[in-house]
Amino acid sequence: MLELHFSIENESELVNAFRLRDQKKLMLPQGLPYPFSVRSYFTWQDPNGIYTYLVFKMPNWDMPRGVTLKRTTTNGEPTGGICNWCHAYGSSDEIGMLSLNLNADTSVGYQICQDLRCIEKIEEASARAGKSPEKPIDQLYQRMARLFENMKQAKAD
Repeated sequence: MLELHFSIENESELVNAFRLRDQKKLMLPQGLPYPFSVRSYFTWQDPNGIYTYLVFKMPNWDMPRGVTLKRTTTNGEPTGGICNWCHAYGSSDEIGMLSLNLNADTSVGYQICQDLRCIEKIEEASARAGKSPEKPIDQLYQRMARLFENMKQAKAD
């Protein structure tokens, strides 16, 4: 199984993992102990729950990369959904549309876990089923990597 581990040495390294357009919306979590180690990926939400931040690093990447995802609110009745990354099922409070601005003209949406606890959900579901989480976790990493590749391929502002 592909085990992903990386470390963030200081606040500057964490901020610089994000694109300039995302740094403008960045609200770092309070009290992070630098340096810190990350297993798989690091995520947190802003205090208002509007933005979810993701820092991720594949083994072939020089540095970790970060992205700011914006929660899309719905005014309708709560519904159920399936996360496109980990295939967990949950209510619209748990699974929903998180959008990403690729540039000034283009944004994309992902129907995923609002809190990005995908790896934990995969591990829990695999343990309940008595199966190895290896393949679903590798697929999760590939889906996350594609998000960052899409960002890289989009024309800059």
